[in-house]
Amino acid sequence: MRRAFSKKHTVLMMIPVVLIALYLVLVAVIMITAQISDYTYLGNVVLSLLIDPSHLVLMVFLPLLIMLLLFRFILGGYACRYKANNLEFVVYRKGSAIINLLYKDAVSVEYKPLKLLWFEQGFHVIITMKKYTLEFDCVELSFRKRQHPEDLPFDIIRQKIEEQNAETPEKIPTVDQSELIAQGTLRRAYSAKTAALLMIPVVIVAVYLLVMAFFIIRSIATRAMLIAPALWWILLYILPEAVVEAVLFKIVIRGYDCTYKANDTEFTVFGKNEIIMHVLFKDAVDVEYKPMKFLWVEQGLRVIIKTKNNTYSFDYVTPSRRYLREHGDIPFELIRSKMGEQNAD
Repeated sequence: MRRAFSKKHTVLMMIPVVLIALYLVLVAVIMITAQISDYTYLGNVVLSLLIDPSHLVLMVFLPLLIMLLLFRFILGGYACRYKANNLEFVVYRKGSAIINLLYKDAVSVEYKPLKLLWFEQGFHVIITMKKYTLEFDCVELSFRKRQHPEDLPFDIIRQKIEEQNAETPEKIPTVDQSELIAQGTLRRAYSAKTAALLMIPVVIVAVYLLVMAFFIIRSIATRAMLIAPALWWILLYILPEAVVEAVLFKIVIRGYDCTYKANDTEFTVFGKNEIIMHVLFKDAVDVEYKPMKFLWVEQGLRVIIKTKNNTYSFDYVTPSRRYLREHGDIPFELIRSKMGEQNAD
């Protein structure tokens, strides 16, 4: 099955689509304006394109094709795998569990229509558990034949809930009485693939800035443009785009929000709709930090947590440069302190 990109990722990936769409509109406006001022203009353009159609391909068809392919890619989301047995339902993404739930803890499954702009994209699945809620934006595999909620893998959960309610209708769910000793938010760096996708609009704007800067410098050098108009060009076509460039790059560098909770026995990190990391203190062996960079910018620390059965890696985006040197306030230090207490016992 496929999952829709998050809203933040979708907005960022739609930037090149919007830029190409604006370019096509600009080409159309230029041609219409030129036709109004000169009735023979459009005929000459059509004639030249018939003689040499490569210009038409490069100016219109290729940008239009790229825009449609990008939009189709965004609309289609990304692939996930799922496994289900008589006890649990697990959704995987590149070997990591996005959703991992036990049927006995599930309460209900709800479906809502999911749209991207005016296109029906699939279903927004809401899984209510006894202690929390999971969400999954499930994308249609085929846009010709519409799916029904009963066709989705999540209907397995709904069926199991109905079976459990039929078997034990009087059962009252128990509540975990473990008290939280810490909770809060932290930021995680995007994966390499996601960061590369998010950098597409950054690169597009950077190329635009380089071209405009070269044009202005060359015009001044050849005296084709005076200093005063050049300053206006810089204010209108350089500075706003430079601010956009800095903001886009900052968004990529800062990663995305996660939450963490810890009680006396375990440390858990949650994404928006998934459990990213679940560590039992009794199984923890070591916590290690390594510097992490994005391109030339110091981004944070790669946290490596070794347990008896597994090794977890978390790309932690630090709030400030101080955290790169001093690790005392980092939430993962709680695991190290609990390891020390257990070793002392």
